[in-house]
Amino acid sequence: MLEMACGRRPIELQGQPENVILVDWVFECRRKGAILDASDPKLEGNYVVEEMILVFELGLLCTHAIPAARPSMRQVAQILDGDANLPAVPYDTAALGTSTSYNASDFLVSLPLSFG
Repeated sequence: MLEMACGRRPIELQGQPENVILVDWVFECRRKGAILDASDPKLEGNYVVEEMILVFELGLLCTHAIPAARPSMRQVAQILDGDANLPAVPYDTAALGTSTSYNASDFLVSLPLSFG
């Protein structure tokens, strides 16, 4: 999802020794309050802002360091279809795997197994 919304590869070689890791870059844009800065410049702003933000937030949730915090593919489809809300998950250093100050149960999402 993040690759499509950003128009970038997961890891871009920027010369030695520095590489740009897509998830980290999107997370940094979000942290600065400018998540739309991560959107693909080829789109030239031609997108629904709320939908682009949802794709970024959901993409970050799908890459969360705590596996229990990640939604299932069914939940992803429900969120994208508007049949479920994106859960509020705090994104800090724990999300990037440098801390474990949260329990997995803090991030469990309860969504219906079917929708119709």
